[in-house]
Amino acid sequence: MTYGDLEIDALPEGRFTVGLDKRFVPYAEGDPPRPGTLFVSVTPFLVRAPDETLLVDTGLGSWAEGRGTEVLLDSLVRRGVAPEDVDRVVLSHLHFDHTGGAVTRAGAEGWRPTFPAADYVVQHAEATAEGYAGESARARDLVLDTLDRAGQLVYVEGDADLGRVGIEVTGGHTGAHQLVRLHAGDMQAVFGGDVLGTPGQVGRRFQAKYDVDGAASQAWRDRLAAEAAEAGHLLLFYHSPEAPAAFVSDGPKGQRVVEPVDL
Repeated sequence: MTYGDLEIDALPEGRFTVGLDKRFVPYAEGDPPRPGTLFVSVTPFLVRAPDETLLVDTGLGSWAEGRGTEVLLDSLVRRGVAPEDVDRVVLSHLHFDHTGGAVTRAGAEGWRPTFPAADYVVQHAEATAEGYAGESARARDLVLDTLDRAGQLVYVEGDADLGRVGIEVTGGHTGAHQLVRLHAGDMQAVFGGDVLGTPGQVGRRFQAKYDVDGAASQAWRDRLAAEAAEAGHLLLFYHSPEAPAAFVSDGPKGQRVVEPVDL
């Protein structure tokens, strides 16, 4: 999708069911429902500006069953982007389903950054934030160590203006979760990460058990929906099994109207 002077592409890795065990089980049309699970997609975003190429979150990578970063890399190749073409990777937080594609297995050498020329932008407080256990804690440590040893880890401290990219710390989902604002002139595309992961969350009020602070996440959902309705921002959704993006407008009786966009 052309959005101002940006070209934004969704890079869906598939649909999954995920439950309290945090396993992302691939879903095929017609599969029986898996009790006690959420139905989600995993969708990094490729953003091409005149002056840089960037990724927002990186998918499951080797944390997907039976595969690695080839799913993400194949999606990029189909769009004419090689791994070395990526200038910057912005990570909303460090759970394995958002950072798995940031690093690639390198045989006996262990791991290496998937994108050899990219700066990886991470909120510094997320390195020790609440909201990590089990496999996500292991993934966080491995990703940070791999990027740091390669000299490609760029920490930001709190909210940050990085030119094309604006960062705001939301907390809520994890202790230092951050959202990403992509500037296209007077327009913005806003990636809410796991604070606002699907279009269906725009009009819902809930506090999720998977958040460290459900009230903070809900407050940010309210804020982002109101901003999008007033200013016309494009919202990007990481976990939407349907449309990966949408515009929002004000409807009758204070309801939000979601207008899906296919990228």
